[in-house]
Amino acid sequence: MKRVFVNVTAMWLGRLALLALVPMASSREAAAQPELGNFLVAHVRVFDGERVHEDTQVAVEGGVIRAVGPDLTKWRHLPVIDGTDATLIPGLIDAHAHVRSVDDLEDGLRFGVTTVLDLAASGVTPQDLEELRNLAASHMDIADVLSAGFAGTTAGGHGTAFRSARVGEIPSVASAKDADAFVATRRSEGSDYLKIILNGVRTADQGMPNLDEPRVKALVDAAHSRGMLAVAHVETVEDAEIALRSGVDGLAHVWRRGGANADLARRLAANGVFVIATLVIPDGLLEGRAALLTDSRVQAFLSSREKEHLSRSYVPRTGGAGSDERRATFDAQLAAVRSLHQAGVTLLVGTDASMVTPDVETTAPSVHGLSVHRELELLLNAGLSPTEALTAATMRAADAFRLADRGRIAAGRKADMVLVRGDPTSDVTATRDILRVWRSGVEFDRALVP
Repeated sequence: MKRVFVNVTAMWLGRLALLALVPMASSREAAAQPELGNFLVAHVRVFDGERVHEDTQVAVEGGVIRAVGPDLTKWRHLPVIDGTDATLIPGLIDAHAHVRSVDDLEDGLRFGVTTVLDLAASGVTPQDLEELRNLAASHMDIADVLSAGFAGTTAGGHGTAFRSARVGEIPSVASAKDADAFVATRRSEGSDYLKIILNGVRTADQGMPNLDEPRVKALVDAAHSRGMLAVAHVETVEDAEIALRSGVDGLAHVWRRGGANADLARRLAANGVFVIATLVIPDGLLEGRAALLTDSRVQAFLSSREKEHLSRSYVPRTGGAGSDERRATFDAQLAAVRSLHQAGVTLLVGTDASMVTPDVETTAPSVHGLSVHRELELLLNAGLSPTEALTAATMRAADAFRLADRGRIAAGRKADMVLVRGDPTSDVTATRDILRVWRSGVEFDRALVP
């Protein structure tokens, strides 16, 4: 199936987006809208977000999954795509990224990520993110995106350094009584959920200010009063303890030091707190990026900026500068994730991807789209099965962020789907061997690599 929504605007916009960032997104508005897909995938293995169905069929009409089952004679009028020796999985969800341009969303979709959850504006404004969100809602050749807007942090805390000529000063929360107004502003700007920053490692190593517990609790309460999820960036065990006592819904990252913590993991599980591990970040400071760059299944689809980003020299700003320290940091975080899994904590897949742009630097050794596949592999090292890892990138992420229209291959869900060669439920790296990608039933042309 040819990609329906391909036009000159889409091709030149991708090249300019890095220079002009989000304002160029409006140039796509004049482009013709795609026709939502109508087709039947036959004789395919289906991972529906939770379990596997062998030799089944999936009917798509009007961009929506209409039926899933072994015999869909009612839908025999649809064009047929043969799925023999392949597996159909739900579109992947990156539950932790930082979006700065249309190119980020296009890179994500090229590698099967149909939804990106932006966890705090980084080098762009909430208005920029709102424009991207509106664009993605009507154009199926980029991943969908939701966003937290500006994160709740203290003056001088983590996140306030991501200013740019475009953004100016980053707002912060001075006291607990300021929390409600801060969250109200984020909501009015279009934030879908709230990100809260606790930066304990930076406090210990650099003396960086950190939010205190009253402010964190006030931010969480203000978010919940508006029906918003509250997700806390954490770096230490104490950060996680503060977040837990404050009633957060999820954690972004695991604690970097201390390793396994069965007691904390048990309490997080008991309180229904999900965790987005982002193991791909410490792994990216070791061999992770090379493992992606040398994988023959992805090389032909890497954009030039992704190759450059994955080939850079990254030195973390907070500790772990030497190879031994980096390995110790990764091992500690892996052990922490293993203890979370053993306790039954809901784990989600996230990459913390934030690409370099002319006026905003980054130290994140991950990229949009592709790094999700490395995170899936790393979760197996923490004890997850391939099926559990895939669930973390599909159904669990959709459920955790209340996205009732995606995350599963089931009747009534959006036809956000990825067809891969082989069986990722036995070898999770098979997700890298992508045959086709659809968003709302519209196929993305992966051959258009900038």
